[in-house]
Amino acid sequence: MAIQNAILKHALIHFLFILAILAENAFTQNCMDTSCPGLKQCCSRWGSCGTGEDYCGFFCFSGPCNIKGKYYGYDYNVEAGPGGKIESIITPALFDSIMSKVESNCSAKGFYNYKAFITAFKSFGAYKGKVAKREIAAIFAHFSYGSKGFCYKEEISPEKYCSKSKKYPCEPGKYYYGRGLLQSITWNEYYGAAGKHLGLPLLKDPDLVARSTEVAFKFAMWFWNRNVRPALYLGFGEITKRVDGRECSNWRRDGPNSKVKQYIEFCKMLGVTPDQGLDCF
Repeated sequence: MAIQNAILKHALIHFLFILAILAENAFTQNCMDTSCPGLKQCCSRWGSCGTGEDYCGFFCFSGPCNIKGKYYGYDYNVEAGPGGKIESIITPALFDSIMSKVESNCSAKGFYNYKAFITAFKSFGAYKGKVAKREIAAIFAHFSYGSKGFCYKEEISPEKYCSKSKKYPCEPGKYYYGRGLLQSITWNEYYGAAGKHLGLPLLKDPDLVARSTEVAFKFAMWFWNRNVRPALYLGFGEITKRVDGRECSNWRRDGPNSKVKQYIEFCKMLGVTPDQGLDCF
């Protein structure tokens, strides 16, 4: 009996050890979605957890990243460089100049206005004080790309984008396709989470994003602050994956309407040099 108990005990310990390894691998493979266990581990941009420089250094995606004040030989930080208050960087005249290029046959012609832009931006703490010109250029590049040059306020060929969710169930008859300035934001979970944060009924009324200019800006800026802004130090190319997904198969720096080209143009418009991290890997 003692021998049997010892065997069972050994088997149980071995089983628990295997479970621990599987659990660690699960976090390692999916930490960009689930985060890392514990408070000391960092999630690298490749989706693995650890505590060394490879995890918490330059390519740290989340966790106690140790990158402040470090220089890696390249100027990748979109949050670095000259800055100022948002209303001094984007003046009414500059905003109107950008919007004047929107074609008259665009459904969003006249929809995006300066007052709503300033109100929405300053509703987020990060933009009440000084902000980097590079980040504003990056935001406008993504906004322009996502709305086809500020031409549209919702997808041209929308789908339902409704998934099963106990926390954010779909409202009957409502569809959760892309609206506003970042039309890659889809699915009821995102509308529900954004609505909860902003204090707006976006789950019940997703069309509010396409009806209210201020809501359109707030919806896009909620996503930017939540998903994109924490990775600004990685460079423009890398942060694009936080907006449109992690794949770079269709990446073209020299494309006529590419985000990179628009980012460079907006940087020039704001009188600042773009960062060196323009490529997406």
